Amino acid sequence: MIAFGGIVAVVLLELALQAGAVALRAVGAPPPAAWIGANHRVLCVGDSNTFGLYLRDRAQAYPQQLERLWNADGSRPPIEVLNLGYPGTNSSKLIRDLPDMLRTLRPEVVLVKVGSNDFWTVPVPSEESSALADRILGILRQHSRVVQLVHMLRRSFDQRRLQVEYPVADDGGSTGIARFGEAEFPLGWEAAPVRRGAETYVELGRNLARIAAIVRHHGATPVFVTYASGMWNYGDASRAMRRVAAAQEVPLVDPAPRLALVCPREPCPRWFYRDHHPTAAGYEVIAQEAAGVLSAEIQ
Repeated sequence: MIAFGGIVAVVLLELALQAGAVALRAVGAPPPAAWIGANHRVLCVGDSNTFGLYLRDRAQAYPQQLERLWNADGSRPPIEVLNLGYPGTNSSKLIRDLPDMLRTLRPEVVLVKVGSNDFWTVPVPSEESSALADRILGILRQHSRVVQLVHMLRRSFDQRRLQVEYPVADDGGSTGIARFGEAEFPLGWEAAPVRRGAETYVELGRNLARIAAIVRHHGATPVFVTYASGMWNYGDASRAMRRVAAAQEVPLVDPAPRLALVCPREPCPRWFYRDHHPTAAGYEVIAQEAAGVLSAEIQ
């Protein structure tokens, strides 16, 4: 009887919250943020171009710059941006590891920049989880205001911080780890014996579509972020991201055209390092472009 009463109370609360949101929309007032009690969480995943390789301070990488830029505008709901990029990450490893990351970190938005390492690293075999519980929870996180409220109230008391260890002195950082409280995520890469060919980017397209599906199954919004440089395999990976983003209706952050205006031909030391990773100034452009795209995703 007590359990039944609890279920009824939850249903009534859900109906009240949904009715309130409908009423606000009907009178033209902005509805309250769907996630109440703490910042929206944005997770950035990918490789060294997300991690912030070569920067003196990783706070200059685009995820941290995005957080500062976004939160400086008091008219926006505040965000918390987690940088889980790691040098050498390829798309197949991200498919394998992403479900555990999403279950632990529970972001609302996931920014994905991956693919440039697929041609020189060993693909990681993986099976996408199709657990019914993950899919049900994902739907509830997207549509149930009670679930959203409970989730954000729990997060407001969560003091854990994400730490990424990149032991570059140990075999070039091929094995690293990320920690979030007691949770750990193995990171790293394995070099392929020979460079892979054009078929890599056909496989990358399939992997990107799977990544978008995994993020959506967990109730979050996937956003692809192209590489700042169009040189070498960066341009190939970005073209794959643009194609998949259009086919799968994934929001796209595309900083390369804007950077091409100020750097039509590399080298451009202000914007890029010699191997085409962005500098702090290049990351600032990426953060600005990302903020513009996220304004439509975070209300």
